[in-house]
Amino acid sequence: MNLLYYFFGTEGFILLKRGYLPFLSPSQLPDPWLQTNTTYQDQIRPQLDAGDFRQHLKDQYQELPENLRSMISFEYFEQQSLTKREEIEQALLLKKHSQTIKPFACEALSDWRVLSLYSQWHSAILWQQLGASGQGMVVEFEVSKSSFGSDSYNQHAQHFGNVEVVQHWQPFDDLYYVFHRPSYTGHAQDDIEWRLMRKLDAADRQIDVQGASRAMYKIPTKAVKRIILGYACSPEYCQQVKRYLSQDIFYRHCECVQAQLDPQTMRLQLVAI
Repeated sequence: MNLLYYFFGTEGFILLKRGYLPFLSPSQLPDPWLQTNTTYQDQIRPQLDAGDFRQHLKDQYQELPENLRSMISFEYFEQQSLTKREEIEQALLLKKHSQTIKPFACEALSDWRVLSLYSQWHSAILWQQLGASGQGMVVEFEVSKSSFGSDSYNQHAQHFGNVEVVQHWQPFDDLYYVFHRPSYTGHAQDDIEWRLMRKLDAADRQIDVQGASRAMYKIPTKAVKRIILGYACSPEYCQQVKRYLSQDIFYRHCECVQAQLDPQTMRLQLVAI
């Protein structure tokens, strides 16, 4: 994987000229488990395995001070604990239940911002949802020249990886929610998504859009290989963008093409401008 694609909306040309990529907060991503007001269905209280109670007692016995363990045997400790068995089992069930249900806490990642990149440019769904129904543009990045895989950005930590589709949802930490997706969500398998996470404090600029703050990070212009204009863009607009790119010192190395629908295959193809 060395080529990844970012979908701009209708504001793409302006942001391209200014040299910024807009990152989103995790709660602005389309995944329902990342939304602030998501409610979770309460799961059935798990059952204790046959040996859970005894193992718990063994663990408790081992935590006793050594001088106390030398005075009483485990059998005696177990016998005394039977009088509180119901109370102990309820506590174990509650602990196991709380571990089973671990909804995402948006506050944990409130100081992070996310950029979504994709392994292909010709997905009709992505053009509809992210590319302003063909009126936007796609930037093709050479990942090896982008520094996306670096450990830091502006002296702050960053994370980069693909969104892994999993059969069993097992969140180990808060980042798990951003980089994993359950297999039943209906996302097309060929629309492989990669996500880049950067600290809000590392942003090169912050702007307000309709009252919401957006973190802006500089485009790694050396990594931009190609600009793909949408199939609904007018010929005049395409010529304007191509002319600008050819004259800009940061982008004149880039190829500028347009996505158009092939009437024979009904698939998007690239054509010269």
